[in-house]
Order: sequence, then C-alpha cells, then structure tokens
Amino acid sequence: MRAFSTLVRRAPWPALFTLIHVIGFSIVGAARHQTFLWVYLPALAACIAIVVFVDHRYGPIPGPLLWLLTIWAGLHLAGGLLPDPSGQRDILYGLWLIDGVLRWDQLVHGFGIGAATATLAFAARETDRPLMWGFVAAQVVGLVNEIAENTFAHFVSTSNVGDAVNTMWDLTWHVIGATIAVLWMRRSGIPGGVVPEEYRSPMREHAG
Repeated sequence: MRAFSTLVRRAPWPALFTLIHVIGFSIVGAARHQTFLWVYLPALAACIAIVVFVDHRYGPIPGPLLWLLTIWAGLHLAGGLLPDPSGQRDILYGLWLIDGVLRWDQLVHGFGIGAATATLAFAARETDRPLMWGFVAAQVVGLVNEIAENTFAHFVSTSNVGDAVNTMWDLTWHVIGATIAVLWMRRSGIPGGVVPEEYRSPMREHAG
C-alpha cells in the first residue's frame, strides 16, 4: 500500500486520469450490460499492481511511460465497453479505422504492447539486454491477456471476443507494437534509463 501511495503522490495526474476513465467506462459498461466489464476490472487491478511493483522495485517509472500505460488502459476499456459508432459491431473494438486494414482492436493491442515493452525495458535497464528482455516480457504480457480473454469467452458467449483469426491478429500486432518500441528505444534510448550508446557498445563488444 505504501508503494502505491508513493506512486500516486509522485504521479498524481496519470493516477487521476486512470481513476476518471475507469469510473466513466465502468458506468457505461454496466449500463450497456457488458459482461466483459467483470474481466476488465480485475485484470486492470492486476496490471496496476504490476506497475506498482515495477515502480517500487525497479523505478521510479518515468512520467512519460506512466502516461503511455494509463492511455493504453483507457483505450482498452473504451474498446471493450463503448459502442461501435458505425453500428456494425456491438463494441468499439470492432470499428475499422482503415477499412479492411486496421481496426481499433489492432491499434490498441499494438500501442499497448509497445508501451509495455518500453516500461519493461526500463525495468531491465541494468541488464546487458534491456531491449530484448522488454520485448520478450511484453509478449508474455500479451499472451496472458489473450489466454484470459479466450478463457472467459469459452464460458460466456456474449463476451464479444473474436475467433482464432482475431487472436492471431492480436498476437501479430503485439509483435508489431513491441518491434516499433524497440526500434524507437534503440535510436532514442530507454525513457529515464539507458541512452543508445550505453547498450549498443556491449552489443558490439559481444558480437566482436
């Protein structure tokens, strides 16, 4: 609890933004009788606990990363609880942002795992391969999410979770999002952590 309060005091605005969108989207989800709400809330609580742990053990997590994580949470809740404005699907996750190319679902999965990759790379910044560990750990996060969603969908037919093809696209976008994050950090450095030269040099020495 002390670690949680410390994080909130240090980053009150991301914490407030998280509280607002969780309350707002929960009200909308409950009003629309979205059963997936009761998966999202425990999952979100677990994710917050992980963020608090990382911040306490390996932090402090830089503010920009906290903002990326809370924006991801908001986009994820919106996708599963708000209606599709086009009327073609029951939830926003079914909305085509670019017809036949990119859905809200895929964008959020890519963005979220990219944010997770950057955060976990920050946590692994003292290792020789922070980008690799960030990438791998973020894929595990994405895989656990898919397992949880598909397990719930197995028991609740109205869950709005897609089929196996949808799951494969989610996993594909996990890789895309993580790859973009790694390429960005390789060029610009890990936010609040390692600058590019500090992890490129060991790589070159090891390769030589």
